[in-house]
Amino acid sequence: MPVTNQTHVIEYKCPCCNAGLAFDGDTQQLTCEYCDNTFDIETVRAYNESTAQESTEEVKWDDVSHQEWNQEEQAHMRAFQCPSCGGEILTDETTAATFCPYCGNPTIMPGRLSGGLKPDAVLPFKTSKEDAKAAFLKLCKGKPLLPKLFTQEQQLEKITGIYVPFWLYDCSGDLDGSYKATRVHHWSDSRYHYTKTDHFLLRRAADAVFTGIPMDGSSKMEDTFMESIEPYDYGELVDFDTAYLSGFFADKYDVPSEAGEERIRQRVGSSLDDLVQSSFLGYATVVPTSRQLKIKQGKARYVLLPVWMLNTRYQDKLYTFAMNGQTGKMTGAFPICPKRTAIWFAGIFAGVTALCSLLQMLIL
Repeated sequence: MPVTNQTHVIEYKCPCCNAGLAFDGDTQQLTCEYCDNTFDIETVRAYNESTAQESTEEVKWDDVSHQEWNQEEQAHMRAFQCPSCGGEILTDETTAATFCPYCGNPTIMPGRLSGGLKPDAVLPFKTSKEDAKAAFLKLCKGKPLLPKLFTQEQQLEKITGIYVPFWLYDCSGDLDGSYKATRVHHWSDSRYHYTKTDHFLLRRAADAVFTGIPMDGSSKMEDTFMESIEPYDYGELVDFDTAYLSGFFADKYDVPSEAGEERIRQRVGSSLDDLVQSSFLGYATVVPTSRQLKIKQGKARYVLLPVWMLNTRYQDKLYTFAMNGQTGKMTGAFPICPKRTAIWFAGIFAGVTALCSLLQMLIL
């Protein structure tokens, strides 16, 4: 008779910061090395069981992006597909596509605009290409080991404005939870010190309405880059019009709106947890024993957000600069030039050697 070996891995999470807990043999408790809290095993087991039982009912998101491109819009737009990264970029008919804004590939093959939904809204660019070039040079300033390639005018001309597809989610959330809490009192007399611990079972409920929770709709755009140049002011969104694409690229979404449900549950749950935690005043410890989160009235909007991008390939590695096209907030990663590094360290070594020689002469 065949035997099947199965391994079931159990990980206990910290009720405070959600990091993994480790058993401390000295205290016989579970300890979190991140927030330094300790918990007895039964309390943590109850917490983990309560979170495992959390409601996972599926939310039917009302996708308001139901319009497709009409014939007139398709007649004035072009689609380009990058043979390197596979990105399909939309432009107006006057935009010259000479390289991919995502991977920097200099050959983008022209294609046809087909399928896909038309965006509901767009956040127009408020910064210019010159603003982006100046911001990039400012970011490079003070980096003596940066390869010269990054600041050459020919390279700066590759800075490209692109509308990145995003999903904005609107919904409401309800949270019901039970919590174990303690209050500790200390006093003493002439002979002893006393400690009294009172235990409480608390019930809390919270609800809120959430508008515009964002999720990047492009698998080619690194989420960390988009998160590092947030936030955007969604109050300046306008109804989509192809005129806003003039002179820019616009990526088509390839991540469906349904893919954002787990992210929404995390964001909504975290916000409601913070709201509940603010009501726990005067308690020494508070540990959840049960928790039910429900997401309702979900709606997803398809929008385009402005980003200035520059991709530079150096020693077979791609380095990306990105700037918020509305606010000017920027981020970027840069390499170190080995030749410049050697010269820089040689100069430091020569200076230190000369200083040591001077000190020896003075001593003698």
